[in-house]
Amino acid sequence: MGISDWSSLPKDIVIVVMGKLEIPDLLSAGAVCASWRAACTAVRRVRFPITDKSPCLLYSCEADDPDLATFYSPSNNATFKVRLPGPPFRRRYTVGSDHGWIVTADELSNLQVINPLSGVQIDLPPVTELYNVESFIDEQGSLMYNNYEDSMHRDDPLGFPVPYPSQRLRLFLYFRVILSCSPSAGSECVVLLLHSPDGQLSFARIGDHSWTRLTDIENLWDRGYRHAVYNKNDGLFYLLHFQGSIHTLNLNGPSPVVNEILKGVTAWDNPTKSIVMTPRGDMLQVWRCRELRWNDAPVQFPSEDSEDVHDPCQELYTDEMLLYKVDFDGQKLDKMDSLEDHVLFLGFNSSICLSAKDFPNLRPGCAYLADDSYEEIGINKHTLREVGIWNFKSETLESLGDPQSVLPWLNWPPPIWITPSIL
Repeated sequence: MGISDWSSLPKDIVIVVMGKLEIPDLLSAGAVCASWRAACTAVRRVRFPITDKSPCLLYSCEADDPDLATFYSPSNNATFKVRLPGPPFRRRYTVGSDHGWIVTADELSNLQVINPLSGVQIDLPPVTELYNVESFIDEQGSLMYNNYEDSMHRDDPLGFPVPYPSQRLRLFLYFRVILSCSPSAGSECVVLLLHSPDGQLSFARIGDHSWTRLTDIENLWDRGYRHAVYNKNDGLFYLLHFQGSIHTLNLNGPSPVVNEILKGVTAWDNPTKSIVMTPRGDMLQVWRCRELRWNDAPVQFPSEDSEDVHDPCQELYTDEMLLYKVDFDGQKLDKMDSLEDHVLFLGFNSSICLSAKDFPNLRPGCAYLADDSYEEIGINKHTLREVGIWNFKSETLESLGDPQSVLPWLNWPPPIWITPSIL
């Protein structure tokens, strides 16, 4: 006898079928009716064993297909896998994440935003729409890019082009990407890009066909920006310069408006500087100091990868973290010895600061770190990526839970923190 009403299918049969679906299809099936929603909930407890809204580490695992990505939750000590749309995850370069979406660069060095749970992927403007990039075909018929790394514009007589193969440009062009909100909001989502030469700024809205360069704006440095964060409470981007100065960027009007709210405090560009907003609304600067160390472990190079590698046994290792609270009234940085009951997540992701009281399984007073050393990643693509927990009290880098003992994450693409969201 046929069943005309799919909602009347036995729950155990529905659960078996849903258990074989990819997560985007599973979530869609759960929206069909109340009985399917109940079955979907039962399957999700197994397939998606995350019980809170804390960040997960997203990475590629050697044992999996190239298009599979693994989530690991330090809070729940649980993992689950999702299959991403093409191109394969293992051929992408991760340069940002926020609001449950990741930003990746494909092998043509073009950017996309992807929601790993829903499977939605949106193309951002092509790389050739940046003012300092142009494409050409070399004598072998291969796509190449000229990156004008020291020029103010392509016709600048003082500038010179640096040629890159299409898959290599992304390693040296992109510093990081910041999103103002979920890309599901369409044109309301602003994508802020920090890129070469030396931390210049461009932006686009979801749906745009070109990048808009931020230049010749009062109070804005033409280059030198290292990090940024978006404040949803005032609708402003906060830009961190390598000198420690902070500028606000308002993209809500007809023309960009920039204001300097903290003057430079150092000429030291060596530490990786991050800007962080706490749940209480305070603003922090976190300086991550690293040194090169020799690694005796063998480095595995994919047989199909012919890219040049420099010093494959050298790795960057975090040996100090400096923590400051920004005093805007006093125009200074106040040194902090402790995060108290807060937890940080730092890497290529938009910086995250959480209260440990809301996530009791996380380590209070610690920073969960992923590798964001874009300078070294471009040179040493196949060395191990640094992932761990910085303990501000003991001033040591500790391993990240049980998975650290077997190093399940590959060095490519760089593992990145993400807070999963279906929206």
